[in-house]
Amino acid sequence: MAPRAASPEGARGATDPPRSGGVGGPVARVALGLAAALLLVLAIGRPLWRAHLTAPQYPAGLDLTVYGDRVEGDVAEITALNHYVGMRPYDIADFPETTLWVPTIVVAVLAVGVSTWFARRWPGRLARLYLWGVPVGALLDIQWRLYQFGHDLDPGAALRIGEFTAKVVGPTHVVNFTTWAWPGSALLLIWSAAFLLSFGPLVPRALVGAWRWLREEPPYDARRREESPRPLREAETEAA
Repeated sequence: MAPRAASPEGARGATDPPRSGGVGGPVARVALGLAAALLLVLAIGRPLWRAHLTAPQYPAGLDLTVYGDRVEGDVAEITALNHYVGMRPYDIADFPETTLWVPTIVVAVLAVGVSTWFARRWPGRLARLYLWGVPVGALLDIQWRLYQFGHDLDPGAALRIGEFTAKVVGPTHVVNFTTWAWPGSALLLIWSAAFLLSFGPLVPRALVGAWRWLREEPPYDARRREESPRPLREAETEAA
């Protein structure tokens, strides 16, 4: 009597990855979603944007830090310099968009839930796109404000300079001042949350693949082909 060929399910080895609940399964998505939500909550109290000004008369430099609801740093000194060249002072009341910072983060946390629930379906993709866009929108808003500050100059100022636009990222040279600006940690945290949701499920797979490659192990599909039973026809021929 010819032996029965084992089914593909029975041939699956103990080292085969599970069909669900693995590195890209629901459990992993929930874990990544919780981590992303935590990053967003941490971003609420972190800086949105930072700038460092240097000049010969200020060898230690001056710092400006913009949060979602306030401006900190050497605000008094920078305001005095701005007044000298005809620029407006930094007043948080002039930035009504700051009232949207906390609601923006709340919506971002909801977007994490949508991304986790819908995964690769279009609502999940739109949620992740929103997360990627929040820091971009914040930088564009700050760039617009910098443009306004550099072009709304008082013609009766003590020192008249030409209109200018400070860069939201990178160096800006005005008279003898050099300003370096860069995104704050709040935006980096939001980008990190977006990265976790977009590419997080792929990272464990890449690490596992790299580990197998370093150990010179054959891929999973190749091992299964090697370990799978011979076709039923060959088994019947040998039994006869």
